[in-house]
Amino acid sequence: MTRPDRRELAGSWTIALLAATWLAGVLAIWVTPDGFPVASWWPAAGIATALVALSPLRRAPALGLGVGLASLAANLVAGRDLDVSSWFAAANGAEAVAAGVVLKRLRDRVPRLRSHEDFIRLVLAALTGGAVVAVGAAAAVRVTYGGPVLETAPLVLFSHAAAILVVAPLALARSRGTRQGTDAEAWVQCLLTLAVAGLVFGSEQSSALAFAPLPLLVWGALRFGVRTVAWELCAFALLNTALTDRGHGPFGQAYADGDLGPLQAAALTQGYLVCAVVLTLPLAIAVQQRHALLHRVSADEELFRRNFTESLVGMLLLRAEGDRLVVVELNDRATRTLGGDRDRLLGRPLDEVVTAVDAPTPAGAVVADLLARRRDAWSAPCSVPGRPGARLEVAVALLSGGADAVLSAQVLDVSAEHEARQRLETAEKLTSATLDTAACIILMTDTEGRIVRVNAATTEITGHDEKDLLGLPVWETPVAPSDTNDIEALFVWPNRSGQPVIRERDLVTKDGRRLRVVWNNNVVRDEHGHAAYAVMTGVDVTTERANAGLVTHLMQAEISTALVGVDTRGRITVFNSGAGHLLGVDPHEVVGQPFTVLLDPAELVERAGTDDPERAFAALARAVGAGRESSVRDWTWVSRGGRRRVVAMTTSVTHDAFGDQVGYLVVGRDVTEQRESQELLVAALEKERHAVERLQALDDAKNEFVSTVSHELRTPVTSIVGYTEMLQDGSLVDPVPDQLPLLDSIARNGQRLIALCNDLLALSGLDAGTTQWQRERVDLGGVLPAVEEAVRPLLGGRRLDVRWEAPPGPVLVTGDRAQLERVLLNLVGNAVKFTEDGGTVTCRLRREGTDALLEVVDTGIGIPREEQDGLFQKFFRSTTAQKRAIQGTGLGLSIVAAIVAAHGGRVGVESEHLAGTTFTVCLPLAA
Repeated sequence: MTRPDRRELAGSWTIALLAATWLAGVLAIWVTPDGFPVASWWPAAGIATALVALSPLRRAPALGLGVGLASLAANLVAGRDLDVSSWFAAANGAEAVAAGVVLKRLRDRVPRLRSHEDFIRLVLAALTGGAVVAVGAAAAVRVTYGGPVLETAPLVLFSHAAAILVVAPLALARSRGTRQGTDAEAWVQCLLTLAVAGLVFGSEQSSALAFAPLPLLVWGALRFGVRTVAWELCAFALLNTALTDRGHGPFGQAYADGDLGPLQAAALTQGYLVCAVVLTLPLAIAVQQRHALLHRVSADEELFRRNFTESLVGMLLLRAEGDRLVVVELNDRATRTLGGDRDRLLGRPLDEVVTAVDAPTPAGAVVADLLARRRDAWSAPCSVPGRPGARLEVAVALLSGGADAVLSAQVLDVSAEHEARQRLETAEKLTSATLDTAACIILMTDTEGRIVRVNAATTEITGHDEKDLLGLPVWETPVAPSDTNDIEALFVWPNRSGQPVIRERDLVTKDGRRLRVVWNNNVVRDEHGHAAYAVMTGVDVTTERANAGLVTHLMQAEISTALVGVDTRGRITVFNSGAGHLLGVDPHEVVGQPFTVLLDPAELVERAGTDDPERAFAALARAVGAGRESSVRDWTWVSRGGRRRVVAMTTSVTHDAFGDQVGYLVVGRDVTEQRESQELLVAALEKERHAVERLQALDDAKNEFVSTVSHELRTPVTSIVGYTEMLQDGSLVDPVPDQLPLLDSIARNGQRLIALCNDLLALSGLDAGTTQWQRERVDLGGVLPAVEEAVRPLLGGRRLDVRWEAPPGPVLVTGDRAQLERVLLNLVGNAVKFTEDGGTVTCRLRREGTDALLEVVDTGIGIPREEQDGLFQKFFRSTTAQKRAIQGTGLGLSIVAAIVAAHGGRVGVESEHLAGTTFTVCLPLAA
């Protein structure tokens, strides 16, 4: 069969194949022996399957219908009834579509018989088609004749499957493929195969000889390719089937002798054909694949060798020996590049042939990575030991892996390019260094005025990045030194070449500052004299212009500071208006005069030892010293009218731009009134010191008086309280009932006096620093129960909710336990005193970081915010407490503040009028 085009098969080839299907069906029925309910072999199935497989997938239903009609016509022409013919027509059409679609893999492409996967697909198509038609044929025989279904179905399955396996490969194996045998050998093999098949399937042959044709078919599979084997199998199938149907051969003889029924004999014959196909066709496919692979490998090898030998790039073949790569082959280009001695280079390690410049030559881990394919290639610039100054680009890659791994190396001589690149890089570095080290703005533009280069100083001075300026016309940038006409004139006018154009313009920086820049523009021309670039250099003179204006303004400004410039001989060169106002002279009158004429002559002689102007100024200059500036010293300057002014004067050395001394600068400030004020202030401070000393003495006397009085009062008051208690409990005589209230009042007021004395003594000790402190670790959690017990008498007859909150575990601080109890007792006592019945007092202890916090919170009368500044002063009492006549001395909080401060802590308060009060004591936790 010639190769049909998959898109043109719908034309003449489709009609031809349908006609072949009809003819094959007619002949298959005519040659079928009597007694066979169906044909023993149906080659029309293979032709119809090939027709569907070679056609577009969308035409499969139409082709199935065409195959069915051809099969119907074949059955009717061969003499079968219409009913049976219809059944077989439908079955054959469905078979062709099913088998063809399986071969196409549900894809719109032409199948080929090129691999074992294609052969398996062919077997699946044969089985699918055979199964479809077997079901239809069995149904036809059963319905029409009532024949044996179980005997008919296997015969139809084998006959159609064998036909597809034998005939379809003729269409699928469309190329001759690679063959090793000659045409003569092919004819000999083919004729010998048919001859042996004729003998084996001739008359009266036993089944023991059925294997004889198979080795000859294998011979053809090994030597002549798939297409030849397909034709031989087709001829072999025709001969085998025809002889068996005539009662010859091992299967036909058994049928003739009555050992096998017609269906069994036909089924065995077709099964034999299937075995022959399965044995030879895969072998032929494998041989064809091997030949194609060898051909491709040979072609690739030949191509590689030609490319290797004739390559314009130096190439080497390398073999891995340990962790080194050894040269096993190299082409002529590589030989010349590496030194010109092939015998010397072969067998040498690569790291001895070339030396990597910036990286080690492949060895160790690099070779292992290449062999394990963890790295695709290695490349680096290299030098050649035998060629000083040579530079190569070397790239190494793996060609084939395994035990005998082969690697390739490409060697490219880039010495000229490297030398040129070095020269270019040197020139570029020199240009860049020149541009970047220049402390001025430098812009380079092309002939169209577009910026092509910007130096680093441009960004530092203007704030505009290089990327913001490159490519823009220079006149459109914020740093434009010229307009469009100036740029055009710069390139066009020939007399401008070599003659810079100097202009002074304002420039706006990126952050909005305005700079004054002097621009120097010129053209760079190429070797032909044509303008190539424009170079625009800008010098920032903002500071110089500002300084010049500032100096002028400073000299003329109405300031009180005297600035006098003096040359090295002591002559006045600069005299500002402040000096003129100070002395009442015009600056022009004194310029050129000795500086010493401004000073009091007597004071000058006293300090300099001479009245000669030059020697006196030399003495003043020596006072400048190594610090290049003298210390401030008061001098008496004499004005034109004889008025004397005290001036605080310093003298400093002035230098020019090269660091050479050019003179001196005298700065003077009139301090006449200031010195007079200072004398008055000193006298006042002396009086203040005496007053402070007297106040301190009075304060010490007051503290001593308070301490003495407190001691003297506490002793008799204690006696009074003691005797009162004796009278109350009847130790001397039973009191009269009317006397008891009086005794209670005496005892209560005595206790108040004792408490007042104790507070005064405590404050006196704290102020004088005579209080003895205990330094121990104190658990504040253990202080709370003692304070709770001490406060309990204050709650008698009161309706207050007093709460005590402490964390689990100790809260340790370093300090005096008794004084800390006093702090807490004063705060809780105040809270109870200033909270009305029905209120709440909460004493809370907690940790916060490295501090212990004691909080006393009440819902009492509070403290007005404007009075809280004096809360911790002695004898302070809020207006709220005074209005409500709540008793107290105003000493408790001052004692609390002093004790907390002595423990390194702090106390705070939050309160509002009638909104309660919160006192917070913060003490550092013990280490």
